[in-house]
This record gives sequence, structure tokens and C-alpha cells, in this order.
Amino acid sequence: MEPPTTEVPAAVAPPPRRRRPVLTAFAATAALAVALGALSYDRYQVYLVRSGQASPKQEQVVAAGQSVTVKHVTWKSTLKTVQQLPGDKPQPGTSYAKIDIVRSAVDADGAVKTAKPKELFVTDRRGRTWVALVADDTTPPEKMEIGKPYQMTAYARVPTAQAGEVELLLTPSNYRADIPTSKLMTTKTEPEEDVLRFKR
Repeated sequence: MEPPTTEVPAAVAPPPRRRRPVLTAFAATAALAVALGALSYDRYQVYLVRSGQASPKQEQVVAAGQSVTVKHVTWKSTLKTVQQLPGDKPQPGTSYAKIDIVRSAVDADGAVKTAKPKELFVTDRRGRTWVALVADDTTPPEKMEIGKPYQMTAYARVPTAQAGEVELLLTPSNYRADIPTSKLMTTKTEPEEDVLRFKR
């Protein structure tokens, strides 16, 4: 009499991976919302300009070593390359654009324009931009002396290959230190449409 044979069960295949249609649909919806939001924002900015509620940006090119006066304040800037900042970890392939800015008030209206620039970038020949951060500023918070130069230093980390070509884009702020905080939202100030491009 032959012993009974035992059948070895075949390996059970794992269940097919379940798709997550809800998650996929959510991700697609989110991506669409971001795209439409960006498009809507751009169109809104165009609408503000065309309706007269906002002014178009006006770029002024400033030759290397020269200064420019915009809305009662004179600006001058120079750039140079710094390989590494003190205490900063080296990052292969990157350097710093050191930005030295000098500004001075030409009259009483300019004396109260003490805020840091609204926007501060460096840009290369391809139009790519990197944010510049202010590290030091000697400008008093309340009022500048008319004609006295005040120093500001900023840095932007950029690819080393572009460090020698980047130029500064500076948008002066329309903030006035003589406007009380309680009236900042209701007081009309000059439009911030001037962009200064400092050549190297």
C-alpha cells in the first residue's frame, strides 16, 4: 500500500497592487489648481496695470560705477565675487556675489525712505535670478541725513560659472518712515514700479 501523497500548495501570488484613484485625482487637481492660480495671478497683475490700478515696471539701466536718483534717493552699487563667507560651509560649484550698495537722500522726502529695497536679486545673461539677502545696513530706521551716504551689504549664492557676470536688480521700497503704522494701509504712497539694473 502506497503512502498517501501530500500536495504542496503553490506559492500564493501577492494580491495585485490597488490603485488609488482618489489620491491620483487629488494630486492632479492640486497641480491644476497651482497652474491656474499662477495664471490667474499673472492675468490679475496685467489687469491691474491695464486698469491703471498698478504701474508697469520700468527698468533703468545704471552703467558700472555710476549712480542713479529715483524718487528723492540716490543709489549706487558694485558687485564682486566671494568664494566663501566666514563660518559658511563650502558648496562645490557655487560662489557668492557680494553686493555693496550706497544710498543717500537728496531732500526731505528722500530722508524718510529708510526701508530696505522691496526686491533685491542678481540675474545672469539667461535671465535666471537669485535672491540677495541683506547682511548689513547702516541706514537709520527713522530718518537719513540729507546728502550723507549709507552703506548696505548683501550676498547672493550663485553658480560659480555665472558669478562673474551677474548683475543687480533693485526695486526701491515706497515705504516712508514718517507715516504712522496705523495709517500704512490707508495712505497712498508712490508706486513701486522702478527697477534698477546695475551693470558690471
